[in-house]
Amino acid sequence: MDTRAATTDGPDAAAVESRIVIFIVLFLLDGTCRALLVTLVPQQAYLLLGSALAVSLLYFAAAFLGLVASLAMPAVLHIVARRHLLTAGCFGIVVSVGLMALATPWSLVAGLMVQMVATAAIEILLNLYLLEQIPRRALARFEPRRLLYIGSAFIAGPWLGVFLHYRVLENATFALVALSATLLAVYFWRFRLTDGAPPDRRQPVPRPLKSIPRFFRQPRLVLAWTLAIGRNGWWTMYFVYTPILVAAAGFGPEVAGAIVSAGLLPMLLVRQWGRLGERYGMRRLLMAGYGIAGFGTLAAGLAIGWPGAALALLCASAFGAAFLDGAGNTPFLRAVHPYERAAMTSVFMTFRHAASMAFPGMFVLVLAVSPLAGVYVASGVVTLGMAALSRYIPCRM
Repeated sequence: MDTRAATTDGPDAAAVESRIVIFIVLFLLDGTCRALLVTLVPQQAYLLLGSALAVSLLYFAAAFLGLVASLAMPAVLHIVARRHLLTAGCFGIVVSVGLMALATPWSLVAGLMVQMVATAAIEILLNLYLLEQIPRRALARFEPRRLLYIGSAFIAGPWLGVFLHYRVLENATFALVALSATLLAVYFWRFRLTDGAPPDRRQPVPRPLKSIPRFFRQPRLVLAWTLAIGRNGWWTMYFVYTPILVAAAGFGPEVAGAIVSAGLLPMLLVRQWGRLGERYGMRRLLMAGYGIAGFGTLAAGLAIGWPGAALALLCASAFGAAFLDGAGNTPFLRAVHPYERAAMTSVFMTFRHAASMAFPGMFVLVLAVSPLAGVYVASGVVTLGMAALSRYIPCRM
């Protein structure tokens, strides 16, 4: 199968469809690795470290390492071929779950750190290959299918990962993640996706930090970045602290997986949420999504004395958060100038790691002075603040 980048004359439709299928499988395998661990790892961290505060510190440190790895990626790619770096990322996932399977505090910490770096590398490299291999006009056909398959993995994965570990065979989830990462590498090498033109090593090593001042001089880009941090930060809170709430309330571990999976069910309707944004405007969609998620999370914090009610409110909040994924990164895509897309995109994509640092960092401070309920109250207040910020999105969106 020819998987070289499409020419400007227009590739054959069958060849484009074949490449779309290849990338859907690659992204699905990557999503499976993350989805199976998204509930189990916070549970294990809470069990081994003993407090929500310690878990917050761990995720803050891991996110910081992921951010450094992401910013360093252009420099690393200047000296290492993409295909070798992606293979190393897959190997890193295998190493990370091997460490986690040892079930000691330090092996879990080391495993999460390795996973964060490996996941950052795989995500960046798959997107680079995607932009080179799939024609721009075919991306509109590819993206909804990618979201559907990855969404399905994240709906099943949180519950399945916990179920396999506790009810089938201890460490079975880690073995399945290692298998998925290995299959990702094998499938990638099976089709030998081309790396494009090699970097000119006579040129200076790329310095992505140079783009940051230009990015933050543009208010619309800053607004889009801030809103993306709010969206990703809410999901970080949901994935990490829902298992902790379940454990603190004395429910079985599968309950956490079931609650996280149930909250992700609205993701299957992400295309419908996107259509609502097209019909009523992205500003209204984001205000509604952040508003529902914010009020629901705040109410969950106030109702934490009744764990069942708090968990139900968190699921309702996730319904509102799904609206935000319908909008996706549209505020950024509509605001960025075409002539500086590459540079500004490298800065904008730091929102994932920035959110994974900012929210656990905030929760470290909250948990130092309040019980677990403070996490949900603080998250609800910040999310409502994002609803207020959404009012500044231009009406024409």
